[in-house]
Amino acid sequence: MMFIVYSQISEEKLDVSLGMPEYSYYFVLRGFLPVLRELGQVIAVKDPWREVDAIYDDCLKRGESCVFISFSPPNKSAVGLRCPTVCVLAWEFDRIPDEVWDDDLKNDWRNVFADHGRAITLSQYSADAVKKAMGQDFPVAAIPVPVWDAFDDYRRRITDGPGVNQWEISIKGNIIDSRNYNITPDSFELKESFDSFEIKSLAAGETIRLGFSQEDEFSAYLGGFYQAEPWGTWSRIEKPWVLLPCMLIGLVHLKILVCGYAHNANKEIFVSLGDEKKTIKLEGGFTEADLSFQLNKPENVLKFSGLNLSPVPDANDPRSMGIGLCSIELSVDCNNGHKIPEKDPGKSIRNVFLDGVIYTSVFNPGDDRKNWADMVKGFCLAFQDVDDATLVLKMTHHSLASFLGKLHFLLQQMWPFKCRIVALHGYLDDIEYEKLIAATSFYVNTSRCEGLCLPLMEFMACGKPAIAPCNTALSDYVVASTSLIVQSGVEPGIWPHDPRQLFRALRYRIDWESMVNAYRQSYNIAKNQPDVYQDMAKSAMSKMKEYSSNHIVKEQLQKFFNIDK
Repeated sequence: MMFIVYSQISEEKLDVSLGMPEYSYYFVLRGFLPVLRELGQVIAVKDPWREVDAIYDDCLKRGESCVFISFSPPNKSAVGLRCPTVCVLAWEFDRIPDEVWDDDLKNDWRNVFADHGRAITLSQYSADAVKKAMGQDFPVAAIPVPVWDAFDDYRRRITDGPGVNQWEISIKGNIIDSRNYNITPDSFELKESFDSFEIKSLAAGETIRLGFSQEDEFSAYLGGFYQAEPWGTWSRIEKPWVLLPCMLIGLVHLKILVCGYAHNANKEIFVSLGDEKKTIKLEGGFTEADLSFQLNKPENVLKFSGLNLSPVPDANDPRSMGIGLCSIELSVDCNNGHKIPEKDPGKSIRNVFLDGVIYTSVFNPGDDRKNWADMVKGFCLAFQDVDDATLVLKMTHHSLASFLGKLHFLLQQMWPFKCRIVALHGYLDDIEYEKLIAATSFYVNTSRCEGLCLPLMEFMACGKPAIAPCNTALSDYVVASTSLIVQSGVEPGIWPHDPRQLFRALRYRIDWESMVNAYRQSYNIAKNQPDVYQDMAKSAMSKMKEYSSNHIVKEQLQKFFNIDK
């Protein structure tokens, strides 16, 4: 049998596509490939509308069966093809889109399913949602991504237990570690200027402008500022700072648009870059200042100081705390003999040491459904006085700005805490990913809804118990023997791709007390109950073997496509 497969995101575009809509479908396709190759020949296409029917016609001439499998949501799947078509769908809501908007009939998924005549979902929850819309007789199969066999080598090499030893993880990208900050209720400062971040150099003569409005991604690089407003952002501590997205050396020119307000109007404030400090005389409104700095070593943190925070803030205007920052324009003049250091590819690899009880979660921080802020806040509360508990957040988004500002704000909001928060942003190869799995004691999921959660399945296949809710797709494999279950209840939700933002479905709200209790219970298990931990680890592996092994998925596909065994 010939299987034609397609995913909108390809391996070549993966680096720049992480976090974009439908990027996870590539990993779903990749997971199914070994089983599909056992069942027949597989051809991947890049343009279904041009390629699929031509391949199908050739198969007809040879008398060979052929089907096109679109690893895409229905509204992104091809319709009207001669080749039999089926889409593989990850969906996390109780109701599929059944309305037309923007004059696009495919936005009503019933039209696509009617054209295809059948569907594959990744969970029983989404299969039920399809049947609710299409009728109970509509052919839809709930088939998970085969995960179990992919980690055979790992299970042969690793003897699992709670992650109590020290592990060194190497990543090509950024490491954001709560221990690299000096945090108090009134300050939030980096201990290291740039060593933990992958930041480019600014070439001589090059000019870049950083905007700090709600629409500008650089607002996420701010430390000690309020959330950005339409025109800019307001400081919330006495010494706010900006992590510049490039290294600066030599004669550096900055043009800063800043606003003094209330008791900070008509006064001087200080701006520091490296060891140099300049002054800006604030006026009653916006002030544009041109500053030059002579830097003899690379720098990328711009600091503000000398601000007054009102002892009696204006109850009607929180901006009385400090200054407003609109934009910064950067340029470098290297005619003074300094040379921009050439980028050393080896320095882009950074290491982080993990020890103690390790909690890990892998997710797209730009996806509101992942609810990662609650995960962090609950962790900090549960382990406020515990210094050997670490939460590792593996961020699967190409942009540092997708989470950095939010994480900085969360760290200051939750301070003081002794536990550790580590965010990894960048590429982990297979070896380093396996090391992260091995270091992990518990995988954490606090999502509002899930279409499958491949990382959780991967960690469970390697013997890692979970802290997770048992709803939507998770209800297929999150059970009491493998996981500490976080309670949840329904609330209104929106279809994430619907620009109208209308409440049309249900999602789940995490029970806060249940989550915090699960954290504390898991720590006690990891530290003091090794037999309980090992039982949970073995149950996790057993569950994944019976749920997502290749031969189980193969049998389900054979039945769905009516392939003789």
